[in-house]
Amino acid sequence: MKNKNINNQRGVSLIITFFIMIIVLSVVLSVSILLYSQLKVLRNIGNSVIAFYAADSGIEKVLYYDWQVKNGNIRGLCSMAINCIQDPNPNNILTEHSIYCNDLKPTSFIGGCDPAVCNNCTISFDTSFGINGPTYHLIAEVKPSELYPTSSDFNATAKGIFGGTTRQIKTPIYATE
Repeated sequence: MKNKNINNQRGVSLIITFFIMIIVLSVVLSVSILLYSQLKVLRNIGNSVIAFYAADSGIEKVLYYDWQVKNGNIRGLCSMAINCIQDPNPNNILTEHSIYCNDLKPTSFIGGCDPAVCNNCTISFDTSFGINGPTYHLIAEVKPSELYPTSSDFNATAKGIFGGTTRQIKTPIYATE
């Protein structure tokens, strides 16, 4: 009788081994899925930082023009609408692309973006940093101030894009003379 029980249980060790292998395989697969998703998050963090700094460079560019490149007492933003030029070779890696404004679109140019007036103007433009480099799209506007009748309000919004990741920066609205 004892010998008969031993013969009936010979395949049990194979089944137990199979179940242990399935459990180990499922643990390994779940850990690898978690690690893969964490690697994607880390890659997106790097792209996010680059996109953020691309947007920041767009804000800095428009602030530089608005504050530094003025025609007398006239705002620099409106002179930017006239002086910005298209990048002649956007695919050249050696060119400094940040000085160009591609797809510049001033709105309400007559009586608004005219540098002699510059009190109601919206401009938008794109800048690319190389072939596969970061890009930014910027919209800047000057409007008559609601609080201070002799001033105008200025704000700018820049969206940086890199590697499928987008970050946006917006300046607070502030009144200027």
